[in-house]
Amino acid sequence: MTHRVLSVDERTKTQPARRIFMEEYLHEGYAFVEPESFDDASLLEAAESACALTTGFAPITREMMEAGPEIKVVGKVGTGVDNIDVQAATELGIPVANAPGWMRCIPVAEHAMALTLIMARRPWLWPIGERRLHFQLQGATLGIVGLGNIGQALAKRAAAFEMNICAYTRTRGKFKPQGFEVEEVETLHDLLPRADFVALTLPLTPENTGMIGAREFELMKETACLINVSRGPHVDTDALVDAVREGKIAGAGLDVVEPDPLPEDHPLHGFPNVVHSPHNAAQTESVQRESYKLLCDNIKRAVEGEKVTSLANPEVYE
Repeated sequence: MTHRVLSVDERTKTQPARRIFMEEYLHEGYAFVEPESFDDASLLEAAESACALTTGFAPITREMMEAGPEIKVVGKVGTGVDNIDVQAATELGIPVANAPGWMRCIPVAEHAMALTLIMARRPWLWPIGERRLHFQLQGATLGIVGLGNIGQALAKRAAAFEMNICAYTRTRGKFKPQGFEVEEVETLHDLLPRADFVALTLPLTPENTGMIGAREFELMKETACLINVSRGPHVDTDALVDAVREGKIAGAGLDVVEPDPLPEDHPLHGFPNVVHSPHNAAQTESVQRESYKLLCDNIKRAVEGEKVTSLANPEVYE
């Protein structure tokens, strides 16, 4: 018997590395499959014979999970599971496998640091030929929103540049930096006027969706830049466009946007001081291999009745 592992994300067709990694790490007796089409009806039909559903950025819905009586696990190689109906999965007794934050935090923190450097050195001005002044990171203030695995890793790298670091986090006092200081502030609005760079490194929740909007851009320095390596919906995109266009902030370095991907004619594409990478901050080869291996191992565990070792809903086993 061959266990069918269904991809519900059509990016496996346009990004063949996803398929290659899955096929390399799936165990014997498991097959990675795609529906004939990625419309709702085709996905539901394909789910009927699947043992597992996998995705990248496409949603995994209650309807998909209910369509497959043999589905033992759903999941992704990333950490954030905001595109999976975790509540429905838990109610259906299905574990939601993901990669632990510590596994993917280093490349994301490195990417955030790279975007910060780009914003500081302003390469969009280089073709002009004038010797414009750069922004020096030493002594500048980095404001980190979210002090989980990524935020902590970013703080360590910013400290190496001798930046001043302040942070807004729900878990004040939890992070104990070694050899440098992080000042934790009480509110987001306390952080924004102080920071030269505002870095978003927190998971997406209903409560923090749209947390950076017109009011927040008004509070930032006109010389400050936004760095977002978390999730696009944290930021009101229309407000970001207005802030850049009107010079309320100096620019933005984005790995994530809303919508994702941006339409080709979206105004953010027209600003030289907005640098946008295609949501690939975590995708170093070593981390991708480790993440895909973990996912494939967990698929086998779930199908064979064992507990998934990294999951977003541990309460499913209670």
